[in-house]
Amino acid sequence: MSEGSKVLRGTGRAAAGLVVIAAAAASLLVLQGSSIPAFDQTPPSVTVDTTQNSTQTLVCAGAYSVLGADPSRPEAAIPTGAPETVISGEPDAVEALARGEGGDAPPAAITAPAGAAIGAAQVQAVSTETAVGAVASACATPTNEQWLIGGDTSEGVSTTLSIGNAGNVPATVQIELFDENGRVEAAGTKAVLVQPHAEQIVSINGYAPERASLAVHVVSTGAPVTATLGIGRIVGLDPFGVSTVTRQIEASNTLVIPGVTHIDDGHDHGPNDVGEESELGVHVRLLNPLGEEGDVGEARILGLTKKGDRIDLGSLSVVSDAVAEFVVPRWPAEVDAIVVESDLPVVGGALGHATSDDHHDFGWFAPAPVIAADTTVAAPVVDGGELVIANPGDADAEVELAPAAGKTRTVKVAAGAAVAVDASAGGTLTSTRPVHAGVRYTAGGDIDGYPILAPAERDGALTVYTR
Repeated sequence: MSEGSKVLRGTGRAAAGLVVIAAAAASLLVLQGSSIPAFDQTPPSVTVDTTQNSTQTLVCAGAYSVLGADPSRPEAAIPTGAPETVISGEPDAVEALARGEGGDAPPAAITAPAGAAIGAAQVQAVSTETAVGAVASACATPTNEQWLIGGDTSEGVSTTLSIGNAGNVPATVQIELFDENGRVEAAGTKAVLVQPHAEQIVSINGYAPERASLAVHVVSTGAPVTATLGIGRIVGLDPFGVSTVTRQIEASNTLVIPGVTHIDDGHDHGPNDVGEESELGVHVRLLNPLGEEGDVGEARILGLTKKGDRIDLGSLSVVSDAVAEFVVPRWPAEVDAIVVESDLPVVGGALGHATSDDHHDFGWFAPAPVIAADTTVAAPVVDGGELVIANPGDADAEVELAPAAGKTRTVKVAAGAAVAVDASAGGTLTSTRPVHAGVRYTAGGDIDGYPILAPAERDGALTVYTR
């Protein structure tokens, strides 16, 4: 092709391009000056119930694990003995979870239809050379994030974390620790692997030794898990008590902790006065995990009685990311629940003690979630336990207690009151007003407790667009 032909062809292409651009510009001007008909039609859709043919799961921690039970392996937590498990409701199945070693009773996963009122709890009398007392805990629904407040790793105290995975895939669990000085930088807590249908026991002492106050944050990916703390203490060579801690889900400006008590039948200063032995008093432990560095708030601690009296027990400052602890100087015997009102959102727990002439024990009590009005909730009460119902609201509540078999009865809980009642092991609870409930177990010098866990809210409505 000659140079002249190339020039002519290029000129033609340029001219054609200018024509196209001009036409497009003209079309745009026309469109801007005219109205385009709108297409307004909702795509066809259908609403389905996602809870149909689905299940809910509760995981029980199984036998209490004793750290150092094998002298040749002091870092190993070995389950011992067997708890008694109470189930309220009708489960579809109960499956044992795999565990490395020890214990006559492995952890269990309880399944039931979604929406069914079902709950479970366990209690165990622990008696070994290094651990004596009673432990009680609620079986909980697996979740991807949870908090456990209690325990420490000071001299003579062991704290273990039991993580149960009832799912079909492995769970990668991150463990965050907080103490009185703030967040604990502990190596090895970033990726604890828990296999499907199994439980993993972790020694907190190995991650954060010599800590006076602890809070534990458990976050899992891959599968939701259930976590429980086990705490044991020895004084010299003698066992001093054991406890377990049931998890809580999120921080709140108001916490309600039913069942907390202090029983002292073995000292001259009487059952209520802490006296010189302040470590045996009622402790309230709080953590604000949501604030910015330097945030400081105040938390007021109130006691609820069956008559509706709100007793001021004290207050403490709450600093972001640091565990704060308060010892109630004198515990009123008539108080059956604690309410924490905080400027900053907090997670927390309360420590109670029981002492008889020849035995001592302690128990950590966790906050109880609110039970919505007119909602039937399973209320599993272990043998020897009593149900404590707290109504922090401003109106009286009528609480219907329905046993698994027998006659239903109604208990009145006045506004601002907390009452302790005998209840059936496999019963349910329905209230006309929002309330919180827990179970307190005391026998001689033994003590422990757990919250009644209302089921998580499930929105079963899902809109599906068919095209």
